[in-house]
Amino acid sequence: MSHRIDSQHLADQVSRKQIRILTEEEVRKRVKELDLVEKEFRLDHYMPPGPVTRAFILSPIQTSVIMGPLGGGKTTACVFKRIYAGTQAPIARHPVDQVPTRLCRWIVLRDTFRSVEKTVLESWQQWFPKGYPGSTWTGGNDRPVTHTLRFLGTDGVRIEMITEFAGLNDHDIETLMKGREYSGAWLNELDTHADGALDDVEQRVGRYPMANLLVDADAERLKIVIGDMNAPTIDSWTYKTLVTERGAGRAFFQQPSGRSLQAENRHNLPLDYYTRIIENQPEYFVRRMVDNEFGYSRKGMPVHPSFDQERHVAKSPIPFNPSLDLLIGIDISTNALTPAAVFAQNTGRIAFLREVWPGHGFGPIRFGELLLQTLNEYFPNVHRIRAWADPASAFGGDKEGGQLAALDQLTQMLGIPIEIPFGGSNELSMRLGAVDMELRGYTEPNTSLIISPECPLLIEAYAGKYRFKKTSAQATNDFEDLPEKSHPYSDLCDGSQYLIGGVRGRQAIIAAASDKGQRRGNSQSSGWGKNKAGAGWGAVKPGGFDPRKAGL
Repeated sequence: MSHRIDSQHLADQVSRKQIRILTEEEVRKRVKELDLVEKEFRLDHYMPPGPVTRAFILSPIQTSVIMGPLGGGKTTACVFKRIYAGTQAPIARHPVDQVPTRLCRWIVLRDTFRSVEKTVLESWQQWFPKGYPGSTWTGGNDRPVTHTLRFLGTDGVRIEMITEFAGLNDHDIETLMKGREYSGAWLNELDTHADGALDDVEQRVGRYPMANLLVDADAERLKIVIGDMNAPTIDSWTYKTLVTERGAGRAFFQQPSGRSLQAENRHNLPLDYYTRIIENQPEYFVRRMVDNEFGYSRKGMPVHPSFDQERHVAKSPIPFNPSLDLLIGIDISTNALTPAAVFAQNTGRIAFLREVWPGHGFGPIRFGELLLQTLNEYFPNVHRIRAWADPASAFGGDKEGGQLAALDQLTQMLGIPIEIPFGGSNELSMRLGAVDMELRGYTEPNTSLIISPECPLLIEAYAGKYRFKKTSAQATNDFEDLPEKSHPYSDLCDGSQYLIGGVRGRQAIIAAASDKGQRRGNSQSSGWGKNKAGAGWGAVKPGGFDPRKAGL
Protein backbone atom coordinates (compact mmCIF):
# COMPACT_ATOMS: atom_id res chain seq x y z
CA MET A 1 0.00 0.00 0.00
CA SER A 2 1.36 3.41 -0.91
CA HIS A 3 1.71 5.99 1.83
CA ARG A 4 2.36 8.86 -0.57
CA ILE A 5 0.20 11.88 0.15
CA ASP A 6 -1.72 13.50 -2.69
CA SER A 7 -0.59 17.15 -2.77
CA GLN A 8 -3.68 18.17 -4.71
CA HIS A 9 -5.88 16.57 -2.04
CA LEU A 10 -4.06 18.59 0.58
CA ALA A 11 -4.53 21.72 -1.44
CA ASP A 12 -8.26 20.94 -1.64
CA GLN A 13 -8.36 20.57 2.14
CA VAL A 14 -6.75 23.95 2.54
CA SER A 15 -9.17 25.45 0.03
CA ARG A 16 -12.14 24.22 2.00
CA LYS A 17 -10.79 26.19 4.92
CA GLN A 18 -11.19 29.29 2.72
CA ILE A 19 -7.47 29.92 2.45
CA ARG A 20 -6.43 31.46 -0.86
CA ILE A 21 -4.45 28.98 -2.97
CA LEU A 22 -1.95 30.51 -5.38
CA THR A 23 -2.08 29.62 -9.05
CA GLU A 24 0.48 27.17 -10.45
CA GLU A 25 2.41 30.06 -11.96
CA GLU A 26 2.47 31.93 -8.66
CA VAL A 27 3.62 28.80 -6.81
CA ARG A 28 6.46 28.26 -9.26
CA LYS A 29 7.49 31.87 -8.77
CA ARG A 30 7.49 31.46 -4.98
CA VAL A 31 9.44 28.21 -5.27
CA LYS A 32 12.06 30.00 -7.34
CA GLU A 33 12.24 32.85 -4.83
CA LEU A 34 12.73 30.39 -1.97
CA ASP A 35 15.25 28.34 -3.98
CA LEU A 36 13.35 25.13 -3.25
CA VAL A 37 14.60 21.80 -4.56
CA GLU A 38 11.59 19.87 -5.81
CA LYS A 39 13.16 16.43 -5.38
CA GLU A 40 13.07 13.78 -2.71
CA PHE A 41 15.65 13.97 0.07
CA ARG A 42 17.13 10.55 0.88
CA LEU A 43 17.54 9.87 4.58
CA ASP A 44 18.96 6.46 3.70
CA HIS A 45 22.20 8.09 2.54
CA TYR A 46 23.16 7.91 6.23
CA MET A 47 23.71 4.72 8.23
CA PRO A 48 23.57 4.88 12.04
CA PRO A 49 26.88 3.52 13.40
CA GLY A 50 25.21 1.07 15.77
CA PRO A 51 21.99 -0.08 17.45
CA VAL A 52 22.17 2.44 20.32
CA THR A 53 22.54 5.33 17.89
CA ARG A 54 19.73 3.97 15.73
CA ALA A 55 17.40 3.70 18.75
CA PHE A 56 18.28 7.28 19.72
CA ILE A 57 17.40 8.62 16.27
CA LEU A 58 14.07 6.80 16.14
CA SER A 59 13.06 7.42 19.74
CA PRO A 60 9.58 9.00 19.93
CA ILE A 61 10.18 10.27 23.47
CA GLN A 62 10.13 14.05 23.85
CA THR A 63 13.63 14.43 25.32
CA SER A 64 16.44 12.07 24.25
CA VAL A 65 20.10 12.26 25.21
CA ILE A 66 22.94 10.16 23.83
CA MET A 67 26.23 9.67 25.69
CA GLY A 68 29.17 8.06 23.95
CA PRO A 69 32.95 7.78 23.68
CA LEU A 70 35.15 9.94 21.51
CA GLY A 71 34.56 9.03 17.88
CA GLY A 72 31.24 7.33 18.57
CA GLY A 73 29.30 9.35 15.98
CA LYS A 74 27.07 11.17 18.48
CA THR A 75 27.07 14.58 16.79
CA THR A 76 26.16 13.19 13.37
CA ALA A 77 23.45 11.09 15.01
CA CYS A 78 21.98 14.31 16.43
CA VAL A 79 22.13 15.91 12.97
CA PHE A 80 20.03 13.12 11.53
CA LYS A 81 17.69 12.82 14.47
CA ARG A 82 16.93 16.47 13.87
CA ILE A 83 16.40 15.78 10.14
CA TYR A 84 14.30 12.70 10.80
CA ALA A 85 12.14 14.60 13.28
CA GLY A 86 11.46 17.20 10.59
CA THR A 87 9.96 14.52 8.37
CA GLN A 88 7.48 13.77 11.15
CA ALA A 89 6.27 17.36 11.54
CA PRO A 90 2.53 17.97 10.99
CA ILE A 91 1.50 19.47 7.67
CA ALA A 92 0.85 23.21 7.65
CA ARG A 93 0.12 25.92 5.11
CA HIS A 94 3.37 27.64 4.25
CA PRO A 95 3.07 31.30 5.34
CA VAL A 96 4.53 32.47 2.01
CA ASP A 97 2.73 30.44 -0.65
CA GLN A 98 0.12 28.46 1.35
CA VAL A 99 1.38 25.18 -0.16
CA PRO A 100 1.07 22.25 2.29
CA THR A 101 4.48 21.91 3.96
CA ARG A 102 6.02 20.24 6.98
CA LEU A 103 7.44 23.19 8.92
CA CYS A 104 9.89 23.01 11.81
CA ARG A 105 12.41 25.32 13.45
CA TRP A 106 15.25 24.23 15.73
CA ILE A 107 17.84 25.96 17.85
CA VAL A 108 21.26 24.42 18.50
CA LEU A 109 22.96 25.74 21.63
CA ARG A 110 26.49 25.75 23.07
CA ASP A 111 28.18 27.94 25.66
CA THR A 112 29.59 30.31 22.99
CA PHE A 113 29.10 30.62 19.24
CA ARG A 114 32.82 30.05 18.74
CA SER A 115 32.32 26.62 20.35
CA VAL A 116 29.44 26.02 17.95
CA GLU A 117 31.62 26.83 14.94
CA LYS A 118 34.44 24.52 16.02
CA THR A 119 32.25 21.52 16.81
CA VAL A 120 28.62 21.02 15.89
CA LEU A 121 28.51 23.43 12.92
CA GLU A 122 31.57 21.77 11.41
CA SER A 123 29.87 18.35 11.64
CA TRP A 124 26.64 19.78 10.25
CA GLN A 125 28.43 21.16 7.16
CA GLN A 126 29.93 17.78 6.37
CA TRP A 127 26.39 16.78 5.40
CA PHE A 128 24.73 20.13 4.68
CA PRO A 129 27.28 22.74 3.54
CA LYS A 130 26.44 26.38 2.92
CA GLY A 131 25.70 25.77 -0.73
CA TYR A 132 23.51 22.72 -0.19
CA PRO A 133 20.88 22.68 -2.99
CA GLY A 134 17.61 24.21 -1.89
CA SER A 135 19.02 25.82 1.24
CA THR A 136 19.70 29.34 2.44
CA TRP A 137 22.49 30.32 4.86
CA THR A 138 22.72 33.53 6.85
CA GLY A 139 25.11 34.68 9.57
CA GLY A 140 28.54 33.40 10.52
CA ASN A 141 31.87 35.09 11.31
CA ASP A 142 31.25 35.06 15.06
CA ARG A 143 27.54 35.67 14.53
CA PRO A 144 24.72 33.13 14.94
CA VAL A 145 24.01 31.09 11.82
CA THR A 146 20.61 30.16 10.38
CA HIS A 147 20.53 27.38 7.80
CA THR A 148 17.20 26.59 6.12
CA LEU A 149 16.84 23.29 4.22
CA ARG A 150 13.99 22.74 1.77
CA PHE A 151 13.15 19.49 -0.03
CA LEU A 152 10.42 16.97 -0.71
CA GLY A 153 9.79 14.18 1.75
CA THR A 154 9.41 10.54 0.78
CA ASP A 155 5.63 10.99 0.93
CA GLY A 156 5.69 13.81 -1.61
CA VAL A 157 5.04 16.59 0.92
CA ARG A 158 7.36 19.57 0.93
CA ILE A 159 9.56 20.02 4.01
CA GLU A 160 11.16 23.20 5.34
CA MET A 161 13.62 22.91 8.22
CA ILE A 162 15.05 26.03 9.84
CA THR A 163 18.06 25.48 12.10
CA GLU A 164 19.56 28.28 14.19
CA PHE A 165 23.04 27.78 15.66
CA ALA A 166 23.75 30.05 18.63
CA GLY A 167 25.97 30.45 21.68
CA LEU A 168 24.63 31.44 25.07
CA ASN A 169 27.62 33.67 25.87
CA ASP A 170 26.46 35.64 28.94
CA HIS A 171 22.76 34.84 28.46
CA ASP A 172 20.67 32.09 29.97
CA ILE A 173 18.47 29.83 27.87
CA GLU A 174 15.23 31.47 28.96
CA THR A 175 16.44 34.93 27.94
CA LEU A 176 17.88 33.75 24.61
CA MET A 177 14.75 31.85 23.56
CA LYS A 178 12.22 34.31 24.96
CA GLY A 179 9.75 35.46 22.33
CA ARG A 180 10.98 32.91 19.79
CA GLU A 181 8.99 29.94 18.52
CA TYR A 182 10.72 26.59 18.07
CA SER A 183 9.80 23.00 17.33
CA GLY A 184 12.87 21.59 19.02
CA ALA A 185 16.22 22.29 20.65
CA TRP A 186 19.57 20.54 20.54
CA LEU A 187 21.88 21.04 23.53
CA ASN A 188 25.30 20.13 22.19
CA GLU A 189 27.75 18.90 24.88
CA LEU A 190 24.86 18.78 27.34
CA ASP A 191 26.99 18.48 30.48
CA THR A 192 28.60 21.88 29.79
CA HIS A 193 25.21 23.57 30.15
CA ALA A 194 23.86 24.73 33.52
CA ASP A 195 21.75 22.55 35.77
CA GLY A 196 18.15 22.98 34.69
CA ALA A 197 18.97 23.44 31.00
CA LEU A 198 16.71 20.57 29.96
CA ASP A 199 13.81 22.01 31.94
CA ASP A 200 14.31 25.41 30.33
CA VAL A 201 14.31 24.23 26.73
CA GLU A 202 11.49 21.73 27.27
CA GLN A 203 9.27 24.66 28.22
CA ARG A 204 10.25 26.63 25.10
CA VAL A 205 9.71 24.08 22.32
CA GLY A 206 6.55 22.84 20.61
CA ARG A 207 5.50 26.37 19.55
CA TYR A 208 6.25 26.34 15.81
CA PRO A 209 4.53 26.82 13.41
CA MET A 210 1.59 28.92 14.53
CA ALA A 211 -1.36 26.67 15.33
CA ASN A 212 -3.65 28.43 12.85
CA LEU A 213 -1.41 27.30 9.97
CA LEU A 214 -1.92 23.58 10.62
CA VAL A 215 -4.00 21.75 8.01
CA ASP A 216 -5.32 19.49 10.74
CA ALA A 217 -6.30 21.76 13.60
CA ASP A 218 -6.03 18.83 16.04
CA ALA A 219 -2.49 17.84 15.02
CA GLU A 220 0.25 18.13 17.63
CA ARG A 221 3.23 20.28 16.77
CA LEU A 222 6.71 18.84 17.16
CA LYS A 223 8.07 19.17 20.69
CA ILE A 224 11.53 17.65 20.85
CA VAL A 225 14.73 18.20 22.86
CA ILE A 226 17.94 16.30 22.15
CA GLY A 227 21.38 16.35 23.73
CA ASP A 228 24.75 14.69 23.29
CA MET A 229 27.80 14.42 25.53
CA ASN A 230 30.85 12.45 26.49
CA ALA A 231 30.58 10.78 29.88
CA PRO A 232 31.06 13.42 32.63
CA THR A 233 31.85 12.71 36.27
CA ILE A 234 29.09 11.63 38.64
CA ASP A 235 29.22 15.11 40.18
CA SER A 236 27.67 16.46 36.97
CA TRP A 237 23.99 17.39 37.20
CA THR A 238 23.40 15.15 34.20
CA TYR A 239 24.07 12.01 36.27
CA LYS A 240 21.16 12.60 38.59
CA THR A 241 18.90 14.04 35.87
CA LEU A 242 19.43 11.23 33.38
CA VAL A 243 20.35 8.21 35.51
CA THR A 244 19.21 8.10 39.11
CA GLU A 245 16.23 10.45 38.92
CA ARG A 246 15.24 10.42 35.26
CA GLY A 247 11.59 11.37 34.89
CA ALA A 248 8.93 10.43 32.39
CA GLY A 249 9.33 11.94 28.95
CA ARG A 250 13.13 11.61 28.98
CA ALA A 251 15.26 8.85 27.45
CA PHE A 252 18.97 8.18 27.95
CA PHE A 253 21.06 6.26 25.43
CA GLN A 254 24.54 5.09 26.46
CA GLN A 255 26.81 3.74 23.73
CA PRO A 256 29.17 0.81 24.46
CA SER A 257 32.83 1.31 25.30
CA GLY A 258 34.99 2.27 22.34
CA ARG A 259 37.24 -0.72 23.01
CA SER A 260 34.46 -3.29 23.35
CA LEU A 261 33.30 -5.69 20.64
CA GLN A 262 30.00 -3.76 20.56
CA ALA A 263 31.70 -0.40 19.89
CA GLU A 264 29.78 1.86 17.50
CA ASN A 265 31.27 3.74 14.55
CA ARG A 266 34.51 1.72 14.56
CA HIS A 267 34.29 1.31 10.78
CA ASN A 268 34.80 5.06 10.40
CA LEU A 269 37.85 5.27 12.69
CA PRO A 270 41.52 4.29 12.28
CA LEU A 271 42.33 0.84 13.64
CA ASP A 272 44.54 2.28 16.39
CA TYR A 273 42.22 5.21 17.23
CA TYR A 274 41.51 4.19 20.83
CA THR A 275 44.90 2.56 21.37
CA ARG A 276 46.61 5.89 20.82
CA ILE A 277 44.21 7.64 23.20
CA ILE A 278 44.73 5.05 25.94
CA GLU A 279 48.52 5.28 25.67
CA ASN A 280 48.61 9.02 26.28
CA GLN A 281 45.84 9.60 28.83
CA PRO A 282 45.33 8.77 32.53
CA GLU A 283 42.86 6.14 33.69
CA TYR A 284 40.13 8.58 34.71
CA PHE A 285 40.16 10.12 31.21
CA VAL A 286 40.03 6.69 29.53
CA ARG A 287 37.11 5.64 31.73
CA ARG A 288 35.04 8.58 30.54
CA MET A 289 36.20 9.25 26.99
CA VAL A 290 36.86 5.70 25.80
CA ASP A 291 34.89 3.32 28.03
CA ASN A 292 31.97 5.79 28.19
CA GLU A 293 31.37 5.43 31.92
CA PHE A 294 30.55 8.26 34.29
CA GLY A 295 33.85 9.28 35.84
CA TYR A 296 34.71 9.34 39.48
CA SER A 297 34.67 12.64 41.27
CA ARG A 298 38.06 14.29 41.19
CA LYS A 299 37.49 15.15 44.84
CA GLY A 300 38.24 11.62 45.96
CA MET A 301 38.69 7.95 45.10
CA PRO A 302 35.64 5.64 45.02
CA VAL A 303 35.52 3.03 47.76
CA HIS A 304 34.11 0.44 45.34
CA PRO A 305 35.75 0.96 41.91
CA SER A 306 34.41 -2.40 40.66
CA PHE A 307 30.85 -1.04 40.70
CA ASP A 308 29.47 -1.05 37.15
CA GLN A 309 26.27 0.85 36.40
CA GLU A 310 25.40 -1.45 33.52
CA ARG A 311 25.93 -4.62 35.52
CA HIS A 312 24.84 -3.70 39.03
CA VAL A 313 21.77 -1.51 38.41
CA ALA A 314 18.51 -3.06 37.25
CA LYS A 315 16.87 -1.58 34.16
CA SER A 316 13.50 -1.37 35.95
CA PRO A 317 12.27 -1.56 39.56
CA ILE A 318 12.87 -4.98 41.13
CA PRO A 319 9.55 -6.44 42.34
CA PHE A 320 9.10 -7.47 45.97
CA ASN A 321 8.53 -11.22 46.47
CA PRO A 322 6.40 -11.80 49.61
CA SER A 323 7.48 -15.45 49.77
CA LEU A 324 11.10 -14.48 50.42
CA ASP A 325 12.59 -12.99 53.56
CA LEU A 326 12.75 -9.20 53.61
CA LEU A 327 16.21 -8.03 54.66
CA ILE A 328 16.93 -4.68 56.31
CA GLY A 329 20.31 -3.05 56.91
CA ILE A 330 20.24 -0.14 59.35
CA ASP A 331 22.83 2.50 60.08
CA ILE A 332 21.89 4.21 63.34
CA SER A 333 23.34 5.02 66.72
CA THR A 334 21.81 6.31 69.91
CA ASN A 335 23.13 9.85 69.63
CA ALA A 336 23.56 10.39 65.87
CA LEU A 337 20.67 12.03 64.00
CA THR A 338 21.27 10.89 60.40
CA PRO A 339 19.99 7.28 60.28
CA ALA A 340 19.59 5.29 57.08
CA ALA A 341 18.21 1.92 56.02
CA VAL A 342 18.21 -0.28 52.93
CA PHE A 343 15.72 -3.05 52.12
CA ALA A 344 16.71 -6.12 50.11
CA GLN A 345 15.94 -9.73 49.30
CA ASN A 346 18.16 -12.69 48.49
CA THR A 347 16.96 -13.83 45.06
CA GLY A 348 20.07 -15.88 44.34
CA ARG A 349 21.96 -12.66 44.72
CA ILE A 350 21.36 -9.75 47.05
CA ALA A 351 18.89 -7.38 45.42
CA PHE A 352 18.40 -3.95 47.00
CA LEU A 353 14.78 -2.85 46.57
CA ARG A 354 14.40 0.42 48.44
CA GLU A 355 16.26 2.96 50.56
CA VAL A 356 15.28 5.22 53.43
CA TRP A 357 17.22 8.33 54.30
CA PRO A 358 15.01 10.98 55.90
CA GLY A 359 17.71 13.61 56.32
CA HIS A 360 19.13 15.20 59.43
CA GLY A 361 17.32 15.37 62.75
CA PHE A 362 15.77 11.89 63.05
CA GLY A 363 16.23 10.07 66.33
CA PRO A 364 15.48 6.34 66.82
CA ILE A 365 11.75 6.85 67.54
CA ARG A 366 10.99 9.00 64.50
CA PHE A 367 13.14 6.79 62.33
CA GLY A 368 11.36 3.68 63.60
CA GLU A 369 8.03 5.25 62.64
CA LEU A 370 9.36 5.88 59.15
CA LEU A 371 10.52 2.27 58.83
CA LEU A 372 7.08 1.03 59.86
CA GLN A 373 5.48 3.29 57.28
CA THR A 374 7.82 1.91 54.60
CA LEU A 375 7.04 -1.68 55.57
CA ASN A 376 3.30 -1.11 55.42
CA GLU A 377 3.43 0.78 52.11
CA TYR A 378 5.89 -1.25 50.08
CA PHE A 379 6.21 -4.68 51.70
CA PRO A 380 2.76 -6.03 52.64
CA ASN A 381 2.24 -9.70 53.52
CA VAL A 382 5.96 -10.25 53.98
CA HIS A 383 7.00 -13.85 54.81
CA ARG A 384 9.64 -12.92 57.40
CA ILE A 385 11.77 -9.91 58.24
CA ARG A 386 15.44 -10.10 59.19
CA ALA A 387 17.29 -6.94 60.21
CA TRP A 388 20.86 -6.02 61.11
CA ALA A 389 22.13 -2.76 62.54
CA ASP A 390 25.30 -0.86 63.33
CA PRO A 391 26.99 -2.42 66.41
CA ALA A 392 27.17 1.10 67.86
CA SER A 393 23.37 1.14 68.08
CA ALA A 394 23.54 -1.30 70.99
CA PHE A 395 25.39 1.20 73.15
CA GLY A 396 24.87 4.70 74.48
CA GLY A 397 21.64 4.19 76.38
CA ASP A 398 21.25 4.87 80.10
CA LYS A 399 19.16 1.91 81.19
CA GLU A 400 19.21 2.92 84.86
CA GLY A 401 17.87 6.31 83.85
CA GLY A 402 15.25 4.73 81.62
CA GLN A 403 16.97 5.54 78.31
CA LEU A 404 17.19 2.67 75.85
CA ALA A 405 19.89 2.33 73.20
CA ALA A 406 18.81 2.89 69.60
CA LEU A 407 18.83 -0.85 68.91
CA ASP A 408 16.42 -1.51 71.79
CA GLN A 409 14.09 1.29 70.72
CA LEU A 410 13.90 0.02 67.12
CA THR A 411 13.39 -3.54 68.30
CA GLN A 412 10.40 -2.48 70.39
CA MET A 413 8.88 -0.37 67.61
CA LEU A 414 9.29 -2.89 64.79
CA GLY A 415 8.44 -5.92 66.93
CA ILE A 416 11.28 -7.98 65.47
CA PRO A 417 14.74 -8.89 66.74
CA ILE A 418 17.49 -6.75 65.25
CA GLU A 419 20.83 -8.51 65.00
CA ILE A 420 24.42 -7.31 65.02
CA PRO A 421 26.41 -8.54 61.99
CA PHE A 422 30.03 -9.70 61.69
CA GLY A 423 29.93 -11.31 65.12
CA GLY A 424 29.78 -7.88 66.69
CA SER A 425 32.86 -6.59 64.88
CA ASN A 426 32.72 -3.22 63.14
CA GLU A 427 36.01 -3.67 61.33
CA LEU A 428 35.95 -1.49 58.21
CA SER A 429 38.03 -3.76 55.96
CA MET A 430 35.65 -6.65 56.64
CA ARG A 431 32.59 -4.52 55.86
CA LEU A 432 34.06 -3.19 52.62
CA GLY A 433 35.26 -6.67 51.67
CA ALA A 434 31.72 -7.97 52.10
CA VAL A 435 30.41 -5.48 49.55
CA ASP A 436 33.29 -6.08 47.11
CA MET A 437 32.59 -9.80 47.33
CA GLU A 438 28.99 -9.21 46.23
CA LEU A 439 29.98 -6.82 43.44
CA ARG A 440 32.28 -9.51 42.02
CA GLY A 441 29.58 -12.15 42.23
CA TYR A 442 31.81 -14.29 44.43
CA THR A 443 29.31 -15.99 46.72
CA GLU A 444 26.64 -16.86 44.17
CA PRO A 445 28.36 -18.07 40.93
CA ASN A 446 27.72 -15.93 37.86
CA THR A 447 25.70 -13.40 39.82
CA SER A 448 26.45 -10.13 41.54
CA LEU A 449 24.78 -7.55 43.70
CA ILE A 450 21.92 -5.75 41.95
CA ILE A 451 20.28 -2.43 42.87
CA SER A 452 16.80 -1.30 41.91
CA PRO A 453 16.46 2.17 40.37
CA GLU A 454 14.20 2.82 43.39
CA CYS A 455 17.48 3.36 45.33
CA PRO A 456 18.96 6.41 43.52
CA LEU A 457 21.10 7.62 46.44
CA LEU A 458 22.63 4.19 47.02
CA ILE A 459 23.45 3.97 43.31
CA GLU A 460 25.18 7.35 43.42
CA ALA A 461 27.09 6.25 46.50
CA TYR A 462 28.43 3.09 44.89
CA ALA A 463 29.15 4.99 41.67
CA GLY A 464 31.69 7.14 43.48
CA LYS A 465 30.12 9.51 45.99
CA TYR A 466 31.09 7.09 48.74
CA ARG A 467 34.80 7.81 48.50
CA PHE A 468 38.18 8.20 50.12
CA LYS A 469 38.85 11.91 50.37
CA LYS A 470 42.10 13.44 49.18
CA THR A 471 44.47 14.36 51.99
CA SER A 472 44.75 17.87 50.48
CA ALA A 473 43.54 19.83 47.49
CA GLN A 474 47.00 19.52 45.93
CA ALA A 475 47.25 15.76 46.44
CA THR A 476 47.10 13.58 43.38
CA ASN A 477 47.18 9.97 44.63
CA ASP A 478 47.22 10.50 48.38
CA PHE A 479 43.93 9.69 50.12
CA GLU A 480 42.71 9.33 53.67
CA ASP A 481 42.48 5.85 55.20
CA LEU A 482 38.76 6.04 56.06
CA PRO A 483 35.86 6.77 53.68
CA GLU A 484 34.56 10.32 53.83
CA LYS A 485 31.59 10.72 56.16
CA SER A 486 29.26 12.29 53.64
CA HIS A 487 25.50 12.20 54.09
CA PRO A 488 23.54 10.39 52.76
CA TYR A 489 26.03 8.29 50.82
CA SER A 490 28.16 6.92 53.65
CA ASP A 491 25.03 6.28 55.77
CA LEU A 492 23.34 4.15 53.10
CA CYS A 493 26.55 2.30 52.26
CA ASP A 494 27.04 1.48 55.95
CA GLY A 495 23.52 0.08 56.05
CA SER A 496 24.22 -2.08 52.99
CA GLN A 497 27.40 -3.39 54.63
CA TYR A 498 25.52 -4.50 57.74
CA LEU A 499 22.86 -6.20 55.60
CA ILE A 500 25.39 -8.09 53.47
CA GLY A 501 27.40 -9.10 56.53
CA GLY A 502 24.25 -10.38 58.22
CA VAL A 503 23.16 -12.44 55.21
CA ARG A 504 26.55 -13.97 54.38
CA GLY A 505 27.95 -14.39 57.86
CA ARG A 506 31.38 -13.56 59.19
CA GLN A 507 33.07 -16.82 58.21
CA ALA A 508 31.98 -16.63 54.59
CA ILE A 509 33.32 -13.07 54.35
CA ILE A 510 36.68 -14.04 55.86
CA ALA A 511 36.95 -16.98 53.45
CA ALA A 512 36.12 -14.78 50.48
CA ALA A 513 38.59 -12.09 51.51
CA SER A 514 41.43 -14.65 51.83
CA ASP A 515 40.73 -16.34 48.49
CA LYS A 516 43.48 -15.44 46.06
CA GLY A 517 41.35 -16.36 43.09
CA GLN A 518 38.92 -13.49 43.41
CA ARG A 519 36.78 -13.50 40.32
CA ARG A 520 35.91 -10.35 38.46
CA GLY A 521 32.87 -10.34 36.23
CA ASN A 522 33.12 -6.93 34.65
CA SER A 523 36.26 -7.20 32.54
CA GLN A 524 35.97 -5.81 29.06
CA SER A 525 37.19 -7.56 25.96
CA SER A 526 39.46 -5.62 23.67
CA GLY A 527 39.75 -8.30 21.03
CA TRP A 528 39.04 -5.91 18.19
CA GLY A 529 42.65 -4.78 17.88
CA LYS A 530 43.78 -7.47 15.40
CA ASN A 531 40.76 -7.40 13.12
CA LYS A 532 41.74 -5.13 10.26
CA ALA A 533 38.54 -5.85 8.39
CA GLY A 534 36.43 -4.64 11.28
CA ALA A 535 34.28 -7.77 11.23
CA GLY A 536 34.45 -8.02 14.99
CA TRP A 537 32.50 -4.77 15.27
CA GLY A 538 29.85 -5.82 12.76
CA ALA A 539 31.31 -3.95 9.80
CA VAL A 540 28.81 -1.41 8.48
CA LYS A 541 28.53 -0.17 4.94
CA PRO A 542 27.48 3.45 4.41
CA GLY A 543 23.88 3.93 3.46
CA GLY A 544 20.84 1.80 4.12
CA PHE A 545 19.03 3.71 6.88
CA ASP A 546 15.32 3.75 6.13
CA PRO A 547 13.19 5.02 9.05
CA ARG A 548 10.07 3.73 7.30
CA LYS A 549 11.36 0.18 7.79
CA ALA A 550 12.71 0.60 11.30
CA GLY A 551 9.86 -0.86 13.27
CA LEU A 552 8.10 2.41 14.03
